[in-house]
Amino acid sequence: MVSVARSRNTAVSLLLVGSILLADLSVFAQDSSNQFLQEAKILYDNGQYSEAMQKLQQAIKIKGTPRKDIVEIYKYMGFIYIVQGHKDNARRAFELLLKVDPGYEMNPLLTSPKFLNFFNKVRDDLRQKDRVIMRHTALTEVSAAERIEVRAYVIDLQKNLNKMMLYYRRRDDPQYSSVEMTPSKEAAVGMGQGAQTYLGFIPFLWNVYGESELFIDYYLAALDSQGRWVANSGNPKQPVTFRVNLLAGKVPEEALKPPLTRTWWFWTLIGVGVAAVVGGGVAIGLALQKEPGPPNTGAAVLILRM
Repeated sequence: MVSVARSRNTAVSLLLVGSILLADLSVFAQDSSNQFLQEAKILYDNGQYSEAMQKLQQAIKIKGTPRKDIVEIYKYMGFIYIVQGHKDNARRAFELLLKVDPGYEMNPLLTSPKFLNFFNKVRDDLRQKDRVIMRHTALTEVSAAERIEVRAYVIDLQKNLNKMMLYYRRRDDPQYSSVEMTPSKEAAVGMGQGAQTYLGFIPFLWNVYGESELFIDYYLAALDSQGRWVANSGNPKQPVTFRVNLLAGKVPEEALKPPLTRTWWFWTLIGVGVAAVVGGGVAIGLALQKEPGPPNTGAAVLILRM
């Protein structure tokens, strides 16, 4: 009986050892793709940067490498390139890292300030490139004209912009009108390479008879293909407001014509119309009265003579 129990215990022990060995082999198999990365880290810590770079280049070629390890590979590549003075290569390595993990942040407590600052600069530059950047100098006062020019400068390196819109209204009007802005060949001064100038025009639509100034609200919005705002200057609730000096420049003739309510002939027509309505009413009233019958003299007595 004792020998049987010992045999059973031996079998169980062998099974446990076998399971542990299989587990270790499984872990080793999972980590085998990271062998070059682990070796690269050791070489890096020993200051053997060229040898470490060779290991990293081998590690990145292995198919099926986990995402977190790819991030580590590009991170150490960037570190080594910075140490070697190859900043362009370092930038490219960090860009590839951020392409794999756009939200990656380096731990400031575990990263050299030299590396951290360089990485953060690359990250910020990439985020800036992904955005549509708009610069617009707000109008404050202009002279009167048939149309008022509005100019904006846009950088859209990732081609997110579908169209530029200009919204405008007379101050305190309830609704905005809109017009699409068009690209111009005019140079975007001070915006750098890739900048595009857009022009929009606010037509003079308002009657300003007897007025000396006009205030206009407006705002600009850059829209993507889904109609979403990707950049703007002002908004419907907080528009940009400027003054139009009606005593300078040229006000369109139509805008200077007196409104109907301020013309003599308008009120003359109104008076004639009112008189006609009143006269017609009196005539109709008289016509509707019944013609009077003979007067009633009371009861009549009829005498018959035989």
